Amino acid sequence: MAVKVQVVFYSMYGHVYQMAQAVAEGARQVAGAQVDLFQVAELMSPEVLARVGAAEAKKGFAQVPVIKPEQLLEADAIIFGTPTRFGNMAAQMRNFLDQT
Repeated sequence: MAVKVQVVFYSMYGHVYQMAQAVAEGARQVAGAQVDLFQVAELMSPEVLARVGAAEAKKGFAQVPVIKPEQLLEADAIIFGTPTRFGNMAAQMRNFLDQT
């Protein structure tokens, strides 16, 4: 039976996305691992993302599905990736986890 692994991330400029891809690729090397990559929902408006220069970067991983909290129940293992803001996880990841 396959071990279901979810790699769940938030990335504004693509840096954490690149790390999440590398983690997912590494997990796929484990025999029997089924690995899925997800991002959490964005909380900032498109206008704000454009103002801070993130809109263009986010297009690079727009194809990654946005996870719903109930999907966590499908996993045997979950790996989270998030940037930090003043020592705390990004608000988008906190918002997602608060819904679980």
